[in-house]
Amino acid sequence: MRLCLVICDVSPENQREAEHFFRERHLTVDIMTPHEIADRIRPITQRWPRAAYLRLHFDAIFGSDIERLIYFDADTRVLAPLDPLLNVPLHGAPVGAVHDFIYYVTGNIRRRRRDLLLAADAPYLQSGVMVFDWSATLADGGLERARRFLDVHPERCQEAPDQDALNAAFEGRWTPIDPRWNLHELYLMFGGTLTPYVEHYTSTKPWSRRRPAAWRDAALWYKQELAGTAWAKFIPPQSLLDMLLARIGFLRFRYSPQIRDGLAEYAPLVLDLLGKLRERSDSEALPWAPKRKKDVEDMAHALILEAEGRCPRLFPPEAVLERSMGVRTALRGFADNARS
Repeated sequence: MRLCLVICDVSPENQREAEHFFRERHLTVDIMTPHEIADRIRPITQRWPRAAYLRLHFDAIFGSDIERLIYFDADTRVLAPLDPLLNVPLHGAPVGAVHDFIYYVTGNIRRRRRDLLLAADAPYLQSGVMVFDWSATLADGGLERARRFLDVHPERCQEAPDQDALNAAFEGRWTPIDPRWNLHELYLMFGGTLTPYVEHYTSTKPWSRRRPAAWRDAALWYKQELAGTAWAKFIPPQSLLDMLLARIGFLRFRYSPQIRDGLAEYAPLVLDLLGKLRERSDSEALPWAPKRKKDVEDMAHALILEAEGRCPRLFPPEAVLERSMGVRTALRGFADNARS
């Protein structure tokens, strides 16, 4: 297995420090800086740097001699041996990935499908961890399609440019893998029973001053790994104010659906002032927190069953929640009747 770090916009000093970091740990790592490719990249939003687009150009960086290529975002933390991921069945598809199920449990998937010209029941992949059958990927031309979609439809890819383009390009051409290989903070914040193989800090990072309490162990791990390096101070200490603001931010995020619904019912003028529609609509981004913690758990477990082949492919994936809600409603009705 060959380990590569693909970078751009990194200073020569930082690259030398990285080389030193790997040498001290007896790791052989190819640090690759594709300058010509990076120079061609024109980010379509200020939020995402050029490095985020590099994966769309892997067909010009990695040769056909590679059998399987696994990609990890820089804000992922591997917590389990990678042998199973190296050998995960892709069932003839060029790509394997985890569903980005935050879209399913919040209702934002309908807007995303419309924006990206996807089918009405299409799943949506999370690009932070991707497994490529490399020869099949090169033959399929999916990365070229993704680049072309981004060039032709930049206005449709404002939310997550590289990920949106990959979803458009690989629609119907990717295999769902176990969500534990890319458990992002939606689950880490709202789930609880699954042990992640790879944690993905998609929004607030463990190295942020306002990191949530859930990131305490991750922040400590990064601090220990970086001790004695050029990045020893990368994990800043948290003040009491930082912790308080992090807690307030989490509570505001956690209860944003209920807050929005409450405003719609009791103070709709506030939504008018905020420029939000009084009624939920697929034309605007819905709150990014799920209404029910159990939805996150139900969704994750359903996706494990799908990845293991113990249930049919989920089209659309969010139907799992509708069935789950129906069961809960029926049980509540049964309990009410019993009490009566």
